[in-house]
Amino acid sequence: MLGVLGLSQAEQELYEQLVGSGPLTADELDGRSAAALPRLHELGLVTRDDGDPPVWAAISPNTALQLLVSDRGRELAEARRYVAELVSRFSLAGTDRDLPAMVEVIYGREEIIRRFLALQLAARHQFRACDAPPYPANDAAQPNTLEFDQLHAGLRFRILYDRTALDIPGRLADLEAGIAAGEQARVADIPLKMTLFDDSAAILPLRQPPDVESRLLVYNPVLLDALSALFEMYWDQALPLHVDQGRAELSGAGDEPPPGERQLMLLLVAGLTDQDIAAQLGISDRTVRSRVRAMMDRLDATTRFQAGYQAVLRGWLTTAGPADGG
Repeated sequence: MLGVLGLSQAEQELYEQLVGSGPLTADELDGRSAAALPRLHELGLVTRDDGDPPVWAAISPNTALQLLVSDRGRELAEARRYVAELVSRFSLAGTDRDLPAMVEVIYGREEIIRRFLALQLAARHQFRACDAPPYPANDAAQPNTLEFDQLHAGLRFRILYDRTALDIPGRLADLEAGIAAGEQARVADIPLKMTLFDDSAAILPLRQPPDVESRLLVYNPVLLDALSALFEMYWDQALPLHVDQGRAELSGAGDEPPPGERQLMLLLVAGLTDQDIAAQLGISDRTVRSRVRAMMDRLDATTRFQAGYQAVLRGWLTTAGPADGG
């Protein structure tokens, strides 16, 4: 109990004995306990008279222990101030020291592949990527067996594939295997090639357009938050990939909108209000809103902007195409 005040267990027991028994000589204590008397005297917990033999008596706990608590309180306050000073000095020194650890440049294909695999192995929750050529690996169509193992272990994979990635010979078979194993895949015109490992690290090109010999490894939490937000924004707008009878297909890609829906979408994308669209089509505002909701559901969109983006991906807004009815 009194260890926080600097007393050992033996010293505490001796003090408690003197508090309960009154003054005693050293002979009245066993030798092991008596050895602690000088330390208690030093701490100001006992007095010693000059008799023969000397008599030791406990000083009132209300006085002695309160003084000891006050002394320890001052020492702790000084220790806290010193800790704060050290933290300040560490932070100032660490401002420059930590920068290399937050962003790192990697050179060479083999080193890029090695670091990429190490980060993928360390991921525990999710793996997100904006996938586009070029690739450091010589064979971009080679199946990623590590991904299959991690999918089986419960790691979440979400991959945004650039349209150019689907043109690589043999790549589609790799995508089909990944999607069948549980990978979530979508297609978009991605703004930046990058890979996010949980929320702890990211790899992206050092140069634009990307090469295969250099990469930027990012640990800075502010940059990671920005990259994560960019990925999620494009993920929400992208066209889902799914596997049907063993083949990868874009959800709704290549289909035709129902009669009148292309014209409705064109007016919507042009920025017209529901009232203006209603006047253009000769229908009520309520009918416009109903048709827009139905179109958003069909396009798996939660906002009108997403619906417009999906319509562009599906080719609904091209000028060429069959004429819509009424």
